[in-house]
Amino acid sequence: MPRRTKEEAEQTRRTLLSSAMALYAERGVNRVSLKEISAACGVTHGALYWHFRNRDDLLQQLYLISGHPFELQYIEQRQSAKQDPVQALHDYLLGVVRAYVEQESYRRAYRIFFTNPELPELLNLRAQIEADQALVCEHIHYFLKQAKKKKMLRKKLPLTTASQALSGVLNSLIASAMVQVGEDVISQARLLVQLLTEGVRS
Repeated sequence: MPRRTKEEAEQTRRTLLSSAMALYAERGVNRVSLKEISAACGVTHGALYWHFRNRDDLLQQLYLISGHPFELQYIEQRQSAKQDPVQALHDYLLGVVRAYVEQESYRRAYRIFFTNPELPELLNLRAQIEADQALVCEHIHYFLKQAKKKKMLRKKLPLTTASQALSGVLNSLIASAMVQVGEDVISQARLLVQLLTEGVRS
């Protein structure tokens, strides 16, 4: 049997990750075996273990490559926040929802890692998942803080409480995007985000 090239090995690894992402998103990490993943790729069980030590390693690699739109949207809106942080907050919230509506890879990652992060199978990733979830609140807090500095925020608005509330609303909008994909979700999100951001503006 000829030795596989590095390119072939890397292609097998990518195929395994892609199949694992699809199967885990569809059925849940606690309902898919490693044998099923390798079979779906047409490789042996041993081939999967050549690329990944165990399920924990596979899930960690999936989490690393899956990406989440929060950080990308935050980076994109930081420059805008120098001019109008409330508008930047609006665009951040709507941009995150739009990313989940338009990109299947984000929806799959959300279903696997954020729908039920308390699963025992995700124990080794729990701290990272919680840290990434907390980042959303930090991002929102940043925009509100900038708005307060520019005197564009309602007086006596508690920034921490407002950040937590807006983060909760964003999570609800993302959850809606998991079950109803399309322009209707974006239109509803646009209206709600507009109402919320107008509510915090002075």
